[in-house]
Amino acid sequence: MLAPPMPSGRLPVATRAVHLFSLGTVLAIAAIASFDGIALAVSTRTFELDDAVSLAAGELHDVAVRSDGRVVPSAELTRIAMPDGVPIVWSWARIGTDLYLGTGDDGRIYRVRGDAVELFAETHQLLVSALAAGDGGVLFASTASEGHVYRIDTTGAAAGQLHEIPLPDAGTEVYALAWDAPRHRLLAGTGSEGRVYAITNVAAATPAVDVYWDSVASHVMSLALAPDGTLYAGTSDEALVVRIASPGHAETVFDFPGNEVTSIALDHGVLAVAANEFLEPPAVSTPPTKRSATAARAARPRPGHGRIYTIGADGRAERVWSSDEAHVTRVQLAADGTIWGALGADGRVIRVLPDRTSAIWIDADEREVLAMDMLSATGAFIGTGDAAAIYRVGGAPRTASWVSKVLDAGFDARWGRLTWRGEGTLRFSTRSGATERPDESWSAWSVPMTSEGPIRSAGARFLQIRAELASPDAAILAVTAYYLPDNQRPVISDVGLKARPSKRGPDADVDSPLPSTPMLGLTWKIENPDSDRVRYRVRYRQEQQAIWRDMLQGSETLTATEYQWNTSAVPDGWYVVSVEASDELSNPDALTLRSTSQSEPLLIDNHPPTVSALTFSGGRVRGTATDAMGPVSRLEAAIDGGEWRVVFPEDDLLDTREESFAIDVSMLEAGSHIVAVRAIDAGGNQASSEITVTIAAPARAR
Repeated sequence: MLAPPMPSGRLPVATRAVHLFSLGTVLAIAAIASFDGIALAVSTRTFELDDAVSLAAGELHDVAVRSDGRVVPSAELTRIAMPDGVPIVWSWARIGTDLYLGTGDDGRIYRVRGDAVELFAETHQLLVSALAAGDGGVLFASTASEGHVYRIDTTGAAAGQLHEIPLPDAGTEVYALAWDAPRHRLLAGTGSEGRVYAITNVAAATPAVDVYWDSVASHVMSLALAPDGTLYAGTSDEALVVRIASPGHAETVFDFPGNEVTSIALDHGVLAVAANEFLEPPAVSTPPTKRSATAARAARPRPGHGRIYTIGADGRAERVWSSDEAHVTRVQLAADGTIWGALGADGRVIRVLPDRTSAIWIDADEREVLAMDMLSATGAFIGTGDAAAIYRVGGAPRTASWVSKVLDAGFDARWGRLTWRGEGTLRFSTRSGATERPDESWSAWSVPMTSEGPIRSAGARFLQIRAELASPDAAILAVTAYYLPDNQRPVISDVGLKARPSKRGPDADVDSPLPSTPMLGLTWKIENPDSDRVRYRVRYRQEQQAIWRDMLQGSETLTATEYQWNTSAVPDGWYVVSVEASDELSNPDALTLRSTSQSEPLLIDNHPPTVSALTFSGGRVRGTATDAMGPVSRLEAAIDGGEWRVVFPEDDLLDTREESFAIDVSMLEAGSHIVAVRAIDAGGNQASSEITVTIAAPARAR
């Protein structure tokens, strides 16, 4: 949940950064040459950046990407680094022209005057979770983890000194503060008991602290106070917004999807609500440093889903913005209905107009925007995490530029033209390189182009496009970069026989060869990096010969990775099969690439063995099984048409072209019997012969 850290000290927001927009490559084939309906892979391809998703996937320097896909100048940012290596700016309050910032992870409060940032107070806690401006220059602060509330004077000799206000639940987390000036009280939203406390007589040595509302929720995450004293509270682990009209009297305004109401803003009876749904984060998460779309992103924790809703004075809730890749850390609501939302992903702030059109308005260098005031008359600002900074948000920028995400051609490519649709004065430049993340090996930015023309960067795998919006009316609508990828060789391997499916029954002898067939199933593998259409040519030769013979007819075009070879007209023997892979179907002759692979020697054996010289003597049937190719792989015998039973040759080994056998039939009953002998070779060919034998009756005893 978006909250100050739990007792473990883990900062939840720091583990919830996600992508606002997908970083999937935006590729579209614009011009596909064809011949007889066959698409040619070595045709011109394009990078098309023409919608809000693809245009926002890069870096935005003082430009906004609107939901209608227009890139326009937004507001000028002035970055002010935080001192002392502060990692997080979390909370803020204004007193006069001074800006006070609550930070982590050492619980300091800083005061900002102009561009000067100075340490104002130290809580010696992990995080200053909330700040609120009271009357007479008093600042209120709360901390997470151990849950302290402080009153701090901002003027006089006691400026910066902490006066603790003890809470009844010692150590409870304090998430939100709201100063109720007409009633001179401070309201504090807490967890893990999910209570709101009302603190009165705040200047006394021992202020009065009363339970204002005791919820069934685990945490009261956010507060918004109406002028009439009505308090709105957002909760987790159920994303509820409740209305508290008086102590202990609350009613649910809306039960939102998700598990946390992170922020509430109120103006003239209308609420803007940030409701997030967080999946369970990993046990350990190290926040990576954000450098927008020019870099390969570090591994991120599971994303949070962010939603912004409005609740009208009539109680009707409507969703006005959503993302499955970014949670919302803060919302603000302007008098004209404009909503500002700070995102915990990619350092961005969105603007949602009353007609629900939206824009990514700010893109900071850091990954998270955790504090935001876009409505102040004394100067809008945002505060970030990941090496914290604050940014002053000014008016129309003096310079504004857009940088695309890194575009991946997949392989080294030759760049073509750069074209665009836009308005006003635009200047485009490009750079290229061999690494996914731009580094010193990349080319420098090219000379700016003010009209469409050839890309001036060197051929490479990766390309990046930059545009300067050089006039107030400038706008980018679409950008197209043409390129021709280098052809990639199809590589063939593992030429061999396709496994023959068994048709035996469940009780069949698994050692018995399948029936012979002259059709050999050939198969092979192909590695085809650029997905060209591949044509195969298949040849064969006898193992001891050098002459190759075509297996296919001249007009036959084979594109499958298998082939049925009819060997009925091929002499028995050992053969080597060669398969050539060619991408000629997708490339002109000059660019066609080929590769060849050969099989291990394959046995062609279409002729059966013979069973000969059957004789009977001494109670044994003797004979010889012979195969031209060898070896004889199996011998079987059947008596009087019965079941075939395995027999062994005389030396017990089936390892030669000729095997002699002697089958003992002396145990047969007296009389005449038919003995059949069958021989099977390695190719599954078989032949049989039979002999009639007479078993004499045993002599009678006298």
